[in-house]
Amino acid sequence: MNKHQKATIFLPIAYFVIVSGFLIWHGTWFAPDQFFAAAILIALVLGRSKQFIQDWSVPVVLLFSYDYLRGLVPNLTQSAHIYPMINFDKAFFGSLPTNSLQAMLYSRGGANWYDYLGTVLYMSHFITPMIIGFVFWLKDRNLFRRYFLALLLLSYGAFFTYIAFPAMPPWMASQQGLIPEVSKVMDNVFASFAQPINLPSVYKAVGANLVAAVPSLHAAYPLLTLFFLVRKYKIKGLLLLPYVLGIWFSIVYFGEHYVFDIVIGAIYAILAFILVTKGSLIWQKMHSYAFR
Repeated sequence: MNKHQKATIFLPIAYFVIVSGFLIWHGTWFAPDQFFAAAILIALVLGRSKQFIQDWSVPVVLLFSYDYLRGLVPNLTQSAHIYPMINFDKAFFGSLPTNSLQAMLYSRGGANWYDYLGTVLYMSHFITPMIIGFVFWLKDRNLFRRYFLALLLLSYGAFFTYIAFPAMPPWMASQQGLIPEVSKVMDNVFASFAQPINLPSVYKAVGANLVAAVPSLHAAYPLLTLFFLVRKYKIKGLLLLPYVLGIWFSIVYFGEHYVFDIVIGAIYAILAFILVTKGSLIWQKMHSYAFR
């Protein structure tokens, strides 16, 4: 790879990372439509705007559709499941990992450095797949298509699960007195961040689903991304592993998810990866056999 090719990849990624850091510092993140608007300008500079629109329009629309539909789930479900996740975590750890971690690490009335790091990791979940997808698109459009197909399969698989199995996260169970107290660690962190900024986004029309805990997409998205990076870059792809483990640790420590949620999220990620990678290989073999 020559210097021009390296710059073509490095500069856009550096831009997204810097802007994402700025947004996180203001308590927000790149929504898919905002990312699309910024990325199309970069594609225009690179002379690939037409190609970008062709490749990205459908995935971004489908991701937005997923997020919009997810916000409707509370209107389609009655009561949330509570005890399967609690019983699983207690069976494996003897107590709830969220309570144990907060007892060891959380300082009331202040935020530690790892609280800030965990919050950044938690927030980066929303932009990392887009940045990695953009890298794939710059280097290998076929890999980009498989990656986003896997993300969409994962997302919509989770959506249907949220309808069939709405699940209460630890912080909500704590508020209802069902488990010991869980502190909202991120609230302390956000209180020390800069004032939020208001960027235009169609995501303002998207509602929240507070009982969309199983599977944890905060666990599934990073793991799926790791699989594709390893597939593309072999052992170098494992450089993302600390990021994946950091997010997993943070969502349990913050009380956003049980370990059970992570396990199910990991299973969904594995299934999505296998379906896309093995399915494409089977299709290629069938196609070559039929037309040889």
